[in-house]
Amino acid sequence: MGEFLSRAGVVWRVEILQESPYAFDEIGVLTFEANEALLIEYPHTPKEDVICGSTATIRIESPGDRTYEDLYTIEVGNIRMDVYRDGKLYWSGMLDPEFYEEPYERAANYEVSLTFSDFGILQRKKYALAGMLTIQDVLNMCLREAGIIHDGIDQSLISTGLHGSTPLSLADIKVRSDNFYDEDGEASTLEDVIIGIFQPLGLRIVQRCGRIYVYDLNGLYTKGKTAEAVWAGDSSTMGVDVVYNNAKITWSTYAQSGNLAPTDCWKHKIDPNLININSTSTRTYEGSEYISYHYSTDLNDWLDASDSGFTLWLNKEGNNATLAADLQTRFFKIVPQYDGSEAEGIALLYPAVQAYRVGNSHNWHAEARYGRYGLNPAYLQGTTNDIDRAIFSSAHVWVPPADNPHDLLIRVSLEMLLDPRWNPYEQGTNFFKYLEQKDWQNQWNARGNFLYVPVTIKFKPDNSDKIYCWDNRYICQQDVKSPVRNLYSTYGRWAGYDNNRDNKPNVWGWLCYYNPNDRQEGAGVANGWGVNRPAINPHTQQMASMLAKADEGQYIPYPEYGGGELWIEVRLDGWMISDGGTNLSGTNIIDSYGLFSGDMWRSPKVNWILCKLPKIEIINNVQFEQEISTDDVEYSAQINGAAKDPIEIDTVCGTKAGGVPTARGAYFDATTGKQITELYRAGRKAQAEQLLIGTLYSQYAERRTKLSGEIELHPDALVTYTEQNQEYKKFILTGETQDCIADTTEATIIELRPDEYDKQ
Repeated sequence: MGEFLSRAGVVWRVEILQESPYAFDEIGVLTFEANEALLIEYPHTPKEDVICGSTATIRIESPGDRTYEDLYTIEVGNIRMDVYRDGKLYWSGMLDPEFYEEPYERAANYEVSLTFSDFGILQRKKYALAGMLTIQDVLNMCLREAGIIHDGIDQSLISTGLHGSTPLSLADIKVRSDNFYDEDGEASTLEDVIIGIFQPLGLRIVQRCGRIYVYDLNGLYTKGKTAEAVWAGDSSTMGVDVVYNNAKITWSTYAQSGNLAPTDCWKHKIDPNLININSTSTRTYEGSEYISYHYSTDLNDWLDASDSGFTLWLNKEGNNATLAADLQTRFFKIVPQYDGSEAEGIALLYPAVQAYRVGNSHNWHAEARYGRYGLNPAYLQGTTNDIDRAIFSSAHVWVPPADNPHDLLIRVSLEMLLDPRWNPYEQGTNFFKYLEQKDWQNQWNARGNFLYVPVTIKFKPDNSDKIYCWDNRYICQQDVKSPVRNLYSTYGRWAGYDNNRDNKPNVWGWLCYYNPNDRQEGAGVANGWGVNRPAINPHTQQMASMLAKADEGQYIPYPEYGGGELWIEVRLDGWMISDGGTNLSGTNIIDSYGLFSGDMWRSPKVNWILCKLPKIEIINNVQFEQEISTDDVEYSAQINGAAKDPIEIDTVCGTKAGGVPTARGAYFDATTGKQITELYRAGRKAQAEQLLIGTLYSQYAERRTKLSGEIELHPDALVTYTEQNQEYKKFILTGETQDCIADTTEATIIELRPDEYDKQ
């Protein structure tokens, strides 16, 4: 700590503190140089810029050789300097090691400069929050990360209103955290986050006299205190500020489109050259199991154990899904060799097969021994009455609030491989009696026309413990005499979910698999990978073309409960198959061919049940199946046609008339949860960008007076300046270097105007 007395008799005190859980050596009393002991510099900041950062440099005497060198070897953000003016907090900032240097030719009593920055550290810190947060929450976090102390955040000079002329507060508006992560998950810097949020709103931030001021130019002009600029130097200059020809503001909406959910779940090392063919047991590598499958359909070819079609890798651990701990399910990854295709997801059932020689060397034939791993298909079956606990749960995805939920839909797609063949990538083969897999496939197509998979699709609104679950049971159980023919009749509805009965849900739905082109002699499974379609009751009557031609997936209503988390759980029991035209039953399991349950001679006629991770998409319900626009939103207006240069601003937050339903970069009303599409300032209602253009017009449509020179240091906080020779004009400080020991500042002040523009 150290103190000095300015020429005007002001006591300045400087404290240097280190954040550390351990004791450290005292650096002693600071001895200041006689001239420029403390300089606080605010670099020139154009009026449209957001962060008005500053640095403070102290010039002190080093009592010994390299006394202060260790300060620059400590991690950035651990050394803070606080400046007090006559006992009151004046400025705070963190040590910036980029600016350290000292004379090397002397061993003691030489001058050392230490430079600190208030907001500079925000360039190095990354955003790390999640969910929807108020601007106040985000700013508080950024100030904590900046490490500075202050006497509060002053919002009194904000003139922008959310509802009429009443000025908004930073707690009134929410933003989405996912707006500040790119598609690869890389986070924005905190500096970019503050600029991204504040600039479209016309807000600026500055540290003055121990407080953090958040304000807009119109508010500073109309509500700010004024102080006279008193010249203290021998000379001063007058000039003019820039003018601009045209203003263009481009909002990158970062609107969500396509799949919201992650697609990758496998996280383990594999060796694509490893195979484990013609075996009924798995091998292990780096903690994972693997087993391979023949591509030949001739058992005789299997004996040399070389015809590997693909290899299935398995592990209990994975990403982006949660498996029931006590069930024999696994994360899987398929690695193709001569057939198959790359895939990963959750394995509910998979086979293991081995051919062996029967007979002697002159008279032999090949037979096979085999087994299944995972869940017994017979235990999956059920009726319409109830279902059981979750087999696996998907990752939670955040679904944004929508002003008009009826304009949107959610589409859920679960791609599944349910197949009777040992190799589902090759044609079915009747190997021998009781293993007539070609016949099994035909039976699935003839009698397994519809497959219903029980799921709980859940939605939990933000800041709520209530859970809703999607329900379409009334659709699937409808008598086939009343066929569901139209797409809009398949959407289902949301209902309250009793989380205390999670192992025996009170609400659930079914994903439905069928062949829309043939629901009598075709199936939606047993023919390789298949995706669910809009769920209907198991009828074979003609469907409306919109339903018959709809894209794969289940369309469900967009939640009307604001933003929140949505996820999918695939459940035990309640898996049902139905011959086309046969009603689902609440009492009897429908499986006349033993497709799931087998019979007294045969095991179940299914060898594979693999699920990829579910897809969750937001769909346009106004222009059905037309992609939601992800285009940038542009605003422009002429400012001064005689000027040469334009001003262009790119933003990551913004507004649009009517809103952009899936925009990550939208603003949201913290009270209603609805997207903000317009704001108020200076008696005008418009989009934030239009108001910002009005501010730019007011400042840059004409040449504004600029004055520079040495003036007396003003002890008050954030003010506008007047000057005795510039009648009726107010000026904003755009840059200065305060010499605290001299009580003066080398300043640039530019004429400030209130918002006066209304675009015609």
